[in-house]
Amino acid sequence: MAIDLKQTAIDPDNPEIPPTRNTREALRKALDDLQGNILKSHGRDNSRHLFITFLTTQPEERERARRWLAGMVAADRVTSALQQWDEAKAYRELQGTLHANGAITAKDHRALLESASDPFVGVLLSADGYRDLRLGDENTPDDPSFIAGAKDRAAFLSDPPVTKWEETFQETLHALVIVADDVEERLEGLVCELAEELAAIGAKSAMETGAAMRLNAAGDPDRKAPVREHFGFVDGISQPLFFARDIARARTRQGGIDEYDPSAPLGQVLVPDPGGDDDSAYGSYFVYRKLEQNVRGFRDDEKLLAAEIARYADPKATEPTPEDIALAGAYMVGRFKDGTPVVDREVAGLGDQPNNFSYDADVDGVRCPFTAHVRKTNPRGDKQRQFGVPVTQERTQRIARRGISFGRVTLDPDEDDKVGLLFLCAQSSIADQFEFIQAAWSNNEVFLRGGSGLDPVIGTLPDGKKREDAVEQRWPKQYGSRNELDFSTFPPPVVDFFFTKRVGQWTSMRGGEYFFVPSLSALKSFADVVEA
Repeated sequence: MAIDLKQTAIDPDNPEIPPTRNTREALRKALDDLQGNILKSHGRDNSRHLFITFLTTQPEERERARRWLAGMVAADRVTSALQQWDEAKAYRELQGTLHANGAITAKDHRALLESASDPFVGVLLSADGYRDLRLGDENTPDDPSFIAGAKDRAAFLSDPPVTKWEETFQETLHALVIVADDVEERLEGLVCELAEELAAIGAKSAMETGAAMRLNAAGDPDRKAPVREHFGFVDGISQPLFFARDIARARTRQGGIDEYDPSAPLGQVLVPDPGGDDDSAYGSYFVYRKLEQNVRGFRDDEKLLAAEIARYADPKATEPTPEDIALAGAYMVGRFKDGTPVVDREVAGLGDQPNNFSYDADVDGVRCPFTAHVRKTNPRGDKQRQFGVPVTQERTQRIARRGISFGRVTLDPDEDDKVGLLFLCAQSSIADQFEFIQAAWSNNEVFLRGGSGLDPVIGTLPDGKKREDAVEQRWPKQYGSRNELDFSTFPPPVVDFFFTKRVGQWTSMRGGEYFFVPSLSALKSFADVVEA
């Protein structure tokens, strides 16, 4: 039974029929066939990404590969969205019981993880995987960008040429298996099992290691701290929300949802899976990109920008204050390191990772610059104000981010450390969502207005252009100031409220691929494929 992909705020435990007429039975059936980590992050802090290239020259090689993929479902390894939901509920219930008996120790937490959940496993296929394994055109998802693959789209996205990518990503990649767990022994044991099985069928595999950086403001590990990325900012705050429980949490714990509604319909990330059993089979398109972060370069830019901020505040200032540096970083990202939106105030400290804000009161970009990363990638109504584009269209371009950091877990990496983000995002259209955000917004130096410049965090110039070729972005001379005109003379002199300074391009794309996350029924059916 098909479900209504226009529905928002789903609740698999609700016996009542919601307004969109999706019954609990139909919803649970769809979630039981849907892989996890799509509608909600798998939530584990440690993960391994296995990139697989199968032997596909001979029919028997292709058959072994197809049977291995199907066997992942037959062995109950692949985590469904329903299993993920039920495990999260069991975890909360056990956590509540432990809390009632006192503080939860590290030992208690480990026991909680082991009893409430299994390792998360997800299986993704590339267009090359569908083609080389002869899975059939009728079973292959048809998103044009997915079919073309990430290598073909590199120039459009101003990515480096494929010849400059890391070797793993220059190869033909057929599949990606994500294994994640917070119990290291279980994680490593399962990864070793999979590696041995792949070697036994002659498949080549390469691995990326991800770890969520739960660090407090001082940069010290803290299990209760929010997740940060290597530039030091709390990450993953604003996401499309699909479950009623998460939307209710945003309403009560993230400042409400009246200014910015984070809810999203299922169709934001789900599409029918043509290879699934029936019309209740769904999947999602995933973009994978390895993004290396130059922390020192970013911090140098913070200080240079802060020096200008200090100078406009006090012409006699010789050095920026810590507050100036914090504001400079907030201008670049759109939030302070603790998550406080810079559009709301010029200092950090709101806490609780607020997300209920818009730019309605900052139409000129004097609080949050138009170039700021979070404003570029989620304009929150700016397109309607600037171009008359309906907010409903702008909201369809959101992506569900499912990435995790790689490299040493620290906010102060050494010069030789390779650190960054294993970026993943889910969507129903790669071209209309991820590619549009990257190419038309982040890389577009005239979005949202002329002179906005590149997104300082992920914006990139086409290959061959140097940093010096980028437009100097515009920054407020004084936070929130719109009126510096002296009307004692007429006409009043024209005063620019902004100064220009070039910052950014400290994130480098090292390779990637486009994948589809098939339904469990589709994966299982691969064992029965008969080549024409």
